[in-house]
Amino acid sequence: MGLEGVREKKLLYHLTKVANMEAIINYGLLSRRWLLEHKVVFGDVADPQIISKREELGLDPYIPFHFHPYSAFDVAVKNTYSTEKFVYICIKRALAEFNNFKILIKHPLSQQECVLYEYSDGINNIDWDTMEKVGSVDEYSRNVKMAECLTDKCIPAELFQCVYVPDLETKQYIEGLFQMKGILEQPPYVNVQPKWF
Repeated sequence: MGLEGVREKKLLYHLTKVANMEAIINYGLLSRRWLLEHKVVFGDVADPQIISKREELGLDPYIPFHFHPYSAFDVAVKNTYSTEKFVYICIKRALAEFNNFKILIKHPLSQQECVLYEYSDGINNIDWDTMEKVGSVDEYSRNVKMAECLTDKCIPAELFQCVYVPDLETKQYIEGLFQMKGILEQPPYVNVQPKWF
């Protein structure tokens, strides 16, 4: 999968450290604010300056998802933490729509005013042509490609569509965590996709 056809794809992507997956599978995917308020220890990957800006904009109660696994944020995180293993937690866009997730049509730090759209309005306002343009690295394109889908709800692991992992060893580890939690039905699927990592 590349950026071509992202508009029509069915999934949303959330990057996290493998080390966070045991807690995520046990308690669900939760926002940064919730984790901090409840003193939950987690492996953090976001830039502290970006975190503080997101707090100023009132975005810290939300869990962010991207529309593809190729954003500048993902690349920066994987480069910064090159010795760590990561996975992508994926949910269906239909789940996001049904549960009234919000949409940021560009990276929030690129906007003077941070406008959270209702799901369908946001989807209609994303510049999909720019999102799908391969090789464009100007600032506007980078910010469009980091559009976000956000929720302030806990997402239980049973509602994950799949988890993309870098290798077979990680796949077996994640499948073991699902089994320990008693999540035996598929989805969630655990798929090996090394080129994303």
